[in-house]
Amino acid sequence: MAAATKYALAAALADLLNTTTLDNITVKDIVQRAKVSRQTFYYHFGDVYELLEWAFQETIKQLCDMPATSWRDRLLLAVEYLRDNRALAMNVYRSLGVEYLGKGLERAIRPIIAEELQSIDLQLPISRDDEEFAISFFTYGVMGTIIQWLDDGMPEKLDEIIKDLHALLHNTQGERTEKQQ
Repeated sequence: MAAATKYALAAALADLLNTTTLDNITVKDIVQRAKVSRQTFYYHFGDVYELLEWAFQETIKQLCDMPATSWRDRLLLAVEYLRDNRALAMNVYRSLGVEYLGKGLERAIRPIIAEELQSIDLQLPISRDDEEFAISFFTYGVMGTIIQWLDDGMPEKLDEIIKDLHALLHNTQGERTEKQQ
């Protein structure tokens, strides 16, 4: 029952974010939409931002649980989710800005990149510092690309950029060469 209530509150917040920015949404708006009491809301969450954080983490878990053969496919699923929920994504982005979004993206992307890098056979030893550098480099590269994509209004070209990042990570020119011809 508690999980169902949390999901109902998150769904209410998502519905509201499809039409307005977060700074214009109150707990009263959420509980009316979810048809629960304010006490119920505060039993589960301290404020609207805590609910948003929980909903963000749940969405990331759901996206990570979807079948995907690589981090590129997983990231493309996330992009598709953002496109399908464009108004919600842009209202959250406009409300919270780059700093909040960046922190959330880093928590979501870093483990995916780390797992991918660890699966690559480099044929030579790599120090832990070098591995951390590579994880950070690609994490921030993907984050910056997504933030720029949001700034630009979510144009279609992100799919190609993700494929290029994947090719760079795997040091394969095949995908890029085929695309450029």
